[in-house]
Amino acid sequence: MYAYINDWVHGILINARCNNDGRLLMNGDDTKNATSYSTVYIAKKQGKNYNMSAVMAKGYGYHLNHLQDSAYIDNLQDVQRLLLFWLVQAINHEQELARPIVVSYLMGWGDTYHSHHYSPIYWSTFVCYLFKEAPDL
Repeated sequence: MYAYINDWVHGILINARCNNDGRLLMNGDDTKNATSYSTVYIAKKQGKNYNMSAVMAKGYGYHLNHLQDSAYIDNLQDVQRLLLFWLVQAINHEQELARPIVVSYLMGWGDTYHSHHYSPIYWSTFVCYLFKEAPDL
């Protein structure tokens, strides 16, 4: 009834098969606002752990202050392994997880969700069938 209420770009809608909004940018303010919105949307802030080096330094400093056994530090390979362990633990401690991922892990459902069974389609088989059905191509 109202064909242009959403400003859809008909060519993108038909070819990409997705919902989209098109807008004609005629002045500097519209262009600036659209660019700013797109940039903020694409480059989302990571929240609490945006400064990963500070998180790693904080975790490493904590473990250095609380480690009393100097015999364990004598071997350089063990120290490097321990350093990596501390850094990974500090990152994991600060990491934010979405509720659906946590529930999926707790229920044992794995990392991915598949609603359909997919079958591979081989291009050569498709081309052979196409030429068989339409030899004038």
